[in-house]
Parts: sequence; C-alpha cells; structure tokens
Amino acid sequence: MSEKKKFGFVVLHYCTLDMTKKCIAAIQEKMAQADYEIVVVDNASGNGTGKDLAECYKDTEHVSVLLSKENLGFAKGNNLGYVYAREELHCDFICVMNNDVILLQDNFAQLVEAAYEAHQFAVMGPHIELKDGRENAMYYEIASIEGLKKERHVYETRLKHITSSIYPLWNLWDRAKLLLRIFLGKIHVMPELKKHEDCTEGSLEYQDELVLHGCCLIFSPIYLTKYKDAFVPDTFMFREEELLYLRCKEAGIPMVYCPEVRILHLEDISTDYIYKTERKKEIFNLENQIKSLGILLEHLEVMQK
Repeated sequence: MSEKKKFGFVVLHYCTLDMTKKCIAAIQEKMAQADYEIVVVDNASGNGTGKDLAECYKDTEHVSVLLSKENLGFAKGNNLGYVYAREELHCDFICVMNNDVILLQDNFAQLVEAAYEAHQFAVMGPHIELKDGRENAMYYEIASIEGLKKERHVYETRLKHITSSIYPLWNLWDRAKLLLRIFLGKIHVMPELKKHEDCTEGSLEYQDELVLHGCCLIFSPIYLTKYKDAFVPDTFMFREEELLYLRCKEAGIPMVYCPEVRILHLEDISTDYIYKTERKKEIFNLENQIKSLGILLEHLEVMQK
C-alpha cells in the first residue's frame, strides 16, 4: 500500500490504571513510526481513574480519553471509542482491544496492512499469547441453538446453586459432578472433555470463517465503510464475538485470523480487580452469560426464519 494509513486503537478502561498505562505505552512504543491515534474509553470507573487518565494524557499527542457517565459494558463502551476514532479522527483501521492487551511487534501496522492487502478482510484477529505461555483457544463455529440452550441451562442451574444459602454444599456437589464427568470421559463412558491444549489446533495457520476472540479485533476500511459501530450493542458483557460473527456472515464480509500478527493477553484484569472473591466474580459472569446467551439465541432464531 503506497498511501500511509491511520490506525486507531480503542482501549476500554475500567478501574485498573496501571494496566491501562502499560497498554498505552506498548502502543506508543510499537507504533512510533506509524500514523496512529489512541482512544481510551473510561467506562465510568468508580475509583476515579478515568479522570486520572484524562489528566495524565491531556497534553500527550495521539491520545484521547473519553469519560463515559455510566458503565456501558463491553459492546457499547467500545462502540463509543470506535465512533470517535471513525468519525472524529478519521482512522482507516481501528483496533479495538482490552486494556490488558500488549502489542508485541514493532511492525504491527505493516503486518496488518499486508494482511489486508492479501485477504481483504473486514475484521481480523491476531495470534493471542497468554500470560502463562499458552496460546488462545480457537473457535471455528457457533454452537447450535439446542447447544446454546443447554449451555444457558447449565449456567442457570449453577447460578441458583452459587446464590443459595447452602452454597458450600451445592459447591461441593457441583465439583463432585465435574470430577465424575472427567472420570467418565477418561474411561470412555462419555466423550472426554476437551482440554485447553486440544482447542489450539490451527492457531499457527491463517484461518477464515471462525469466531474471533474479542480481546483484540482489527476492523478494516471494508467494515468501517459499512458499519457505524463495532459491535452489536445489545449485550453488556459476553457473546459479542458470536454476534459480530453473525453480523459479518449475514453481510457476506470476511473475518480472518492472521497468526503473523501477535499480541499478549493478560486476561481478566478488570474483573479480578472488581470482584475480590471468586464467588462474586462467578455470580457476575453467570448473570451476564445468561442474559447474553438469550440475546444471541434471539439473533440466531431470527436468522434461521
């Protein structure tokens, strides 16, 4: 590509100040030779760190801090930054990323542009390295409506147990059932449960037609021309990737996975900060999974009519 393209980075911030600063610093370092803008969206952090960021970067070139008056969740929070990068900063590519994502490559911009020239993608996902050295799991398709309903039922049952007054007993029961399920899989009475390592096949190869991980997504001029928002705005948290997959599939625009582009994902920094106990964190996750699964099922059922 002869003409230099402008890259926008949308970073969703919630409470974890040091992590957001590390994310910003990595972008500044790796994009030093490129044309770029960083849009930080503070999702109404209750600890005042949004205002701290605004003060910290008020005189910093290429960094804008947007302060949301309410916690918009994942989809709407990122959409706020995407709209600003698209309409006010006129970015050609927009990389929407969690604040616990770290860029690893000095030639990030060149790699993305080369991938776009080769594949003409609408949305691209990079290779995701995890903090323990593993690779992110790969998801090649959305589960069936029946499968998603079963998944929702599992979450609903678990939510009843974890919010019960006899939670310790239910917790022992649920863990015992899981151990039994693992054992039955090992002796081949039931299909063996997949390990994380079993889900990483293909992570070193170019892929298309798959559900990309939402921690880091690169939206190209094809997508920016067609959509004024990054994500379907119906959910608060979870299942945004599947809804994006359905949106692109229905529009006939390609989503691709390019392992040449690499990022580090530190995972769950914000929710670990907010919820000091695993029980509270699990309740929050279960409640939002149930709501978002209902929305995903509605979209799937409409598409299949």
